[in-house]
Amino acid sequence: MRGWKAVIGMIGLGLLIGAGIGFLLGRYVWPVRYIDVAPAELHPDWQSEYVRMVAMAYARDRDLALARARLALLGDPIMVLQQLPERSPAPLSPAARTAIADLLRALGASSASESSGGPP
Repeated sequence: MRGWKAVIGMIGLGLLIGAGIGFLLGRYVWPVRYIDVAPAELHPDWQSEYVRMVAMAYARDRDLALARARLALLGDPIMVLQQLPERSPAPLSPAARTAIADLLRALGASSASESSGGPP
């Protein structure tokens, strides 16, 4: 009877040591690295950062089609921009607020011209 208890104890100890080593290897030696994750799959805090970066990129290069395509990955671009100030975990800088307002204005003007039929 004592022999079986020793065997079960050794197996249990081996499993605990193996799980501990596996945890340490997975956590510190070979951690998971996420590459090319879709913006919709990001944590909401990082989605807010993504929207801020899209607005800042638009302020720099003025490519409305690219900004619209990037924001469309999260849903309706206008709604995404309008919800940003309340969803952002950190206060937005004045430059970011200006860039977001400019992009929102450009998207609004673009969608208004599309709904009215655009230029003749």
